[in-house]
Amino acid sequence: MSILAQSPQPGVGDNAVLDQWDVPFGAWITQMVSWIDQNLAPVLDVIEWPFTFLFRNFVNGPAHHPWWEIADMPWIAVCVAFLVIGMFTRNLRVGVSVALALALCGILGTEYWKETVITLGIIVVAVVLCAVIGIPLGILCGRFDGAWNVVRPVLDAMQVVHPFIYMLPIIFFFGIGAEPATMVTMVFALPPLIRLTNLGIRQVPADVVEASRAYGASEGRVLRDVQLPLARPAIMTGLNQTLLLSISMLGIAAIMASGGLGRPVFQAVQNLDTAQAASSGLALFIVAVVLDRISQSEASDGEYLLTRIRKAWRHRLNPEALLPTAATIGAVAATEAKSAPVDAAERRGATLALAGAVLGVVSVFMTWGSDSGLISGYGRFVDQDLAGRSFNGLGAEGGSVYGYAVLAFSLLAGAAALVTLRKPGWGARWLGADGALVFALGGVVSAGAYLWATPHGANAAYSDGIGAWLALVGTAIAAVGAMFWLRSAPFAPRRPLVRTVATGRIVGTIAAAAVVVIAGFSGWTFDERAESVITPELAAEIEELRRQAEEDPAGSTEATLKMTALINQAQRTEKIITDGFSSRGPQFGYLALIVVAMGTAFSLLASGLFGHDERRKWIWSAATAGASVGLIMIAFNWIGSLTRVADAKLVSGAGAFLCLMAGLTLLMTTRSVLGEFRRSEVYVEIDNGNATDPDPAGGAYLSAQAAD
Repeated sequence: MSILAQSPQPGVGDNAVLDQWDVPFGAWITQMVSWIDQNLAPVLDVIEWPFTFLFRNFVNGPAHHPWWEIADMPWIAVCVAFLVIGMFTRNLRVGVSVALALALCGILGTEYWKETVITLGIIVVAVVLCAVIGIPLGILCGRFDGAWNVVRPVLDAMQVVHPFIYMLPIIFFFGIGAEPATMVTMVFALPPLIRLTNLGIRQVPADVVEASRAYGASEGRVLRDVQLPLARPAIMTGLNQTLLLSISMLGIAAIMASGGLGRPVFQAVQNLDTAQAASSGLALFIVAVVLDRISQSEASDGEYLLTRIRKAWRHRLNPEALLPTAATIGAVAATEAKSAPVDAAERRGATLALAGAVLGVVSVFMTWGSDSGLISGYGRFVDQDLAGRSFNGLGAEGGSVYGYAVLAFSLLAGAAALVTLRKPGWGARWLGADGALVFALGGVVSAGAYLWATPHGANAAYSDGIGAWLALVGTAIAAVGAMFWLRSAPFAPRRPLVRTVATGRIVGTIAAAAVVVIAGFSGWTFDERAESVITPELAAEIEELRRQAEEDPAGSTEATLKMTALINQAQRTEKIITDGFSSRGPQFGYLALIVVAMGTAFSLLASGLFGHDERRKWIWSAATAGASVGLIMIAFNWIGSLTRVADAKLVSGAGAFLCLMAGLTLLMTTRSVLGEFRRSEVYVEIDNGNATDPDPAGGAYLSAQAAD
């Protein structure tokens, strides 16, 4: 009889012993999921119904109303809708800015526009459902401790568990698509709204609640008229945090085939498609900015979107830290502030700026070019010979985007001057002396860039019109007036500026200047048109093939294929790249160097290297901002003008984009100083509702710092 040898049992200290005590937790969950799927199908249908209803009727479009599908709505209708929403939820400035931002998504292309509006629909559905669930549940938790004790651990689990964990059962129950992706987004984004609503209700002063009850108010009226109004800041902060977290989940939603801008981003990563990644990433960023601007509070207007998203992530477990404290709210003072009046010197400067702005507006309706298209000639060959025709500043063959820029900046500078002359301190922050200088300098560089450019082609019979020169003169007059206005304007910082050298600003300025140099050597146009890439040798070869096809009709097909192959190969390998310094282009690289040199000098003067006088820092910062806007417009006008008329095989190059980014970088270095300055105010005491001047002489101005 043979004895079978048995392997020894692992000891207690051996890791293999753990296999003998394997707890089948995964199997338990699988059993429960299977049971729910088989026995609770009606419950799952009820859960899924709100998502299906909203997507079918407000995003994807119902079958009986195909015109209602958001993806097929006219782009202008979507932009106008968000203009109205932004105007009513915030103000006109926010409404206009979000409408223009959405229009920029459309310029990226029809594909990106469709994904943009689908993304808007997904986020709006997620936030609406979060509000429907979160606000009532938060109110319940705020009024009843028992409800809060039950809900709080659930919220902790929702915030701690990674979305991938609960994404799998949701996919198992509901499949993939926009509806399940929205469910995953809600699980992640809902807790801050419930927490902040609960906190807002609990922070309502108890004596106020008791007083309302003592006067006979019912519990419903206490909630509607006392608790909810006083808790509104906390609730709105919760909604904004829910929105930000929903935006951050778009990438995971793309994995679940939800559609929207997350899909092209995900495809670009899979295919290593840089162009698609850049375009879809830009569109996604714009959508995030639009929704954030609409939903954020006034107190957070000065914060960047990325800063606010970072705060939302950092405080997703304790969103209460995002609420303002009592110390930051401040107390109501028994004084009334009025903007400082306009003196004679300021009035003269503002009047001169207004006169120049009016001249700039008039100039765009006059002739800017004749016999040829100055800028459009680079985009299409037909505009190089337009003998006997002339074009104004708004025509595609005339001023094009340059003319529109002059018109816009002239209107803005004129509006700043009019507001100051009639009602100083009223309206937007930039309707003042520093804003007028920035707008005027932007107009000067826009008009100057148009006149700087040379016609495309040696035989182009182009001649400048009086309108372009009048635009340069008018915006220059506006800039001079704004400079005199700036010197006498009663502006002061809200808080004292730091009396140190702004090293960060210097580094940013140097970086912007370096990028402009790189931009000059980079391509400003990439031309793959057959008319451009066909060399004389290639033209002779094509002509020979054409002659052979005429002589031998039987071989004409082969000859035609050879000609097509030669042209296609030339377009792929012989593209003409024109940099910013090339004589074949408008040579905007040189102009950009001049403008950035001026901006660098202004920025160094404003950085504290040569003194710490606050008003001088402000004046030089405004000049830097004007040069920055001018640098931006050199690139923006070129890109916009080519986009407006260019042939299919000609595109603007990365050099223009780098110039645009350099201008934005230089502009951001001025934010810390310009953001602190406001028009000075005169404070009068309030005596029984009647304002009295505490200084009979009426002489002293108090800076905006006193208001804080």
